[in-house]
Amino acid sequence: MPLTCAICHASLAPHAHYIVRIDLFADPTLPPMTTEALEQVDPAQSLPKLLEQMAHLSADDLQDQVHRRFEYHLCPACHRQFLDNPLGLPRRRTHGTN
Repeated sequence: MPLTCAICHASLAPHAHYIVRIDLFADPTLPPMTTEALEQVDPAQSLPKLLEQMAHLSADDLQDQVHRRFEYHLCPACHRQFLDNPLGLPRRRTHGTN
């Protein structure tokens, strides 16, 4: 199957293009908790509530809240464009003092 650039859709030659991988995942740091707060948590109540919330979500929705990996192939020109602005955000203009 021939590869094409994810941005401009140009045909890509083998070994002459770039691969962008993006891992999107939930922040793994735990929130601060006191011993008193932990003692107040009742797993017998918390777990059924969590399962009820999850019951209304699809497998993809649940996965999206934990981890998702994307892979894109780019031609050399789009590679440079991607490096200049990876998120595709609008450029901020700074006002000079001239």
